[in-house]
Amino acid sequence: MMPAATPAPERLRVPHQADAPTMVRQWLRESLPDLPEDCRDDLLVCATELVSNAVRHARPLPAGDLCVACSVGSRDVEVRVVDGGGPTRPRVCSVSFDSAHGRGMFIVSKLASDWGSRSRGDGTQEVWARIPVR
Repeated sequence: MMPAATPAPERLRVPHQADAPTMVRQWLRESLPDLPEDCRDDLLVCATELVSNAVRHARPLPAGDLCVACSVGSRDVEVRVVDGGGPTRPRVCSVSFDSAHGRGMFIVSKLASDWGSRSRGDGTQEVWARIPVR
């Protein structure tokens, strides 16, 4: 169980570019040192997939970036990514393990206790995943 005193990071703005997942992983590692290792590993994988998908498939926010937020609860850790929206919404695809693409949301769906996406009224899109604290 995670100590209740662990501060939850609020938000990080990252450029809408290929190295955004690396920046997010570093921020989460530094911000959540007391998170159990298995939970942190799952969180890093899910955050990487959500941010990578936003960079690959969505437009940036008006400032040319993405917004990533994380909150820690007693039972789970939630990561949210807000982007400028895109032509499609994230979904779990049937997986071909020979393919170099298309496995991201499948991985998120297996590691997260819950996940989802929503279009917001301002044209942006938010995708989130909750990772259980074990």
